Amino acid sequence: MLEDQVASLLQRLLGNYVRGFNKEALKISVWQGDVELTNMQLKPEALNALKLPVKVKAGFLGSVKLKVPWSRLGQDPVLVCLDRIFLLAEPATQVDGLTKDVVQEAKKTRVREMEMKLLERAQQLGSEMVW
Repeated sequence: MLEDQVASLLQRLLGNYVRGFNKEALKISVWQGDVELTNMQLKPEALNALKLPVKVKAGFLGSVKLKVPWSRLGQDPVLVCLDRIFLLAEPATQVDGLTKDVVQEAKKTRVREMEMKLLERAQQLGSEMVW
């Protein structure tokens, strides 16, 4: 009964991020306040909200442990521990709707700007050494 309630709640909270969430993977120790989920797959779109410059191809989450203070719920914090997070990622080919060619051109422009700054700095240092 309690497992069903906790499983339903965790499914709503974690369902957007992980696959393989099932009651068999759920372990509850009511007296200690521990909830543990093991061996779940991360969904490739799980980290999209972070807007990282990488695309997640696959992911694995070894375990999620929740320490729930059942007797002081609402007064003490619920602790969440993630263990063994593995990600297979590749560079994103599109950034904010830009095509790969536009991104490459922006990178080239940035490299040219940095080269110009380095040359200017080298010339400054060279002229200072003459004096």
